[in-house]
Amino acid sequence: MISTPQSMKLNSEWTFWYASRKEKDHHIPYEARLTEISSFSTLEDFFKTYLYLKPTNEIDRNNDIGLFKKGYQPLWESCPDSGFWFYRFKRTDDEKDINYKWERILFSLIGEQFDEVNILGAVLSIRGRETIIELWFNYFGYEKIKNNVAKKFREVLSIDSGETVYFKDNKQSIVDKSTLRNAETYSFKRQRKFTYN
Repeated sequence: MISTPQSMKLNSEWTFWYASRKEKDHHIPYEARLTEISSFSTLEDFFKTYLYLKPTNEIDRNNDIGLFKKGYQPLWESCPDSGFWFYRFKRTDDEKDINYKWERILFSLIGEQFDEVNILGAVLSIRGRETIIELWFNYFGYEKIKNNVAKKFREVLSIDSGETVYFKDNKQSIVDKSTLRNAETYSFKRQRKFTYN
């Protein structure tokens, strides 16, 4: 008889985070709005939290959910050597598709499927007019790391050729006080090369 362990140990310890983006909370610094939901280091404990999380279409607008490696927070200041790729969904896009892609990101993170030690985490930002999925990683200004992560990001989210993705360096985000302002715009070509728009 084969025995299976009750809990499968993950390679990293992870933390789920929540933050409100509601207008009534804008006077509170984002860091103070950031709340730890739970931390876990086993697959069993991941599912204990994950099964209670609402699907993306049931989460109220103007809220953020993040999943980050222990020791990091979804704050630009917490990850100064980092940047993030992000993909923007319109409010009219298929809700099931958005939820599926967010699940794919979460499962790829805890399963270390990005093949990149510098991956830090991901953020689901449900805003008034759109939903954004961000993939954060340390890249120290190296284009090679940035491009390698982009290819995997494309694969996990099943981004088609010609679709637009965005990149933002955290140091620039701190200056701009914005994720979207001055973000770099890219599109994937058929041969999987990147073009800067």
